[in-house]
Amino acid sequence: MKPPQASIQIADRGAWSSKGRRKAQEDTFILHEIHDATDRSVLVGGVMDGHGGTSASQVVSEVLPSLLSNQLVIKDRSRSVCDALEDSWIYICKTYQQNCLDDGECIADYDAMEGILQADTGSKDLKAGTTCSLMALDETSSELTLLNCGDSRSLVVREDGKVKFATLDHTPQSEEERLLQGIQQGLDYSLPKCRLSRWSLKVGDYEYAVGRSLEGVFATSKGIVSDPDLSTLTVQAGELLVSATDGLWNVMDSNEVAMHLYKMRTKNGMSAHDAASTLCSMAIRKGSSDNVSAVVVYL
Repeated sequence: MKPPQASIQIADRGAWSSKGRRKAQEDTFILHEIHDATDRSVLVGGVMDGHGGTSASQVVSEVLPSLLSNQLVIKDRSRSVCDALEDSWIYICKTYQQNCLDDGECIADYDAMEGILQADTGSKDLKAGTTCSLMALDETSSELTLLNCGDSRSLVVREDGKVKFATLDHTPQSEEERLLQGIQQGLDYSLPKCRLSRWSLKVGDYEYAVGRSLEGVFATSKGIVSDPDLSTLTVQAGELLVSATDGLWNVMDSNEVAMHLYKMRTKNGMSAHDAASTLCSMAIRKGSSDNVSAVVVYL
């Protein structure tokens, strides 16, 4: 008989978001705790990197916590956090796409005078989109579920400052084979084009710099999918968790971030909130041109 998993306590948690050189701040984050009548507690935290406006990133940050709570507390208390998180994400994606069939508030930020879109993704039919990297920790079982869609990233850092686990970025390059196959099959797919330094695009040919993300129906017709990677693992006291948008990962790798967090916590006695803020500030100082958001959790 398998022994029950030990519960874990959260020592500290915090989040921060810094505006980079982008015209608008389109990042959002989640840091929310869910409790049910069976004493199960689930902490959900993560970041959303919006583009083309804030509609998609705000929908995820505002709606997902209540959806996940409904799945775990009201609908079925025996459900796994992994299944509940995946279903919540799928529901949000379908609902967002349906609600964005008409222009409405989902339309990308457009400057009619200049004929440009204020985004790193461009088309006259573009709707706002977002990447997402989420962590859901079942404190009763010490099981962590990670959901990742796009090029934001989440890490689990061991007590010694080494990376225990990192989510896989969905970059334009990593999606190229799938998109090429779609083109060969006669689908109206487009290959993504990275644009690291220019955020205002002329309206015209379809261009984008994401591999996977939550998008409207026009972008999905071009091959962008919102399929997430899901992973589960057991975490231990003394470890720490971090989710951050690509504004951080563009200028710092996973090992560097892990070691900085380890030093902030163990040597500098820094709170999780201050650690998240410091990471964002470091990324800006290192030359990140994007907005930067981070969620940090100490176990």
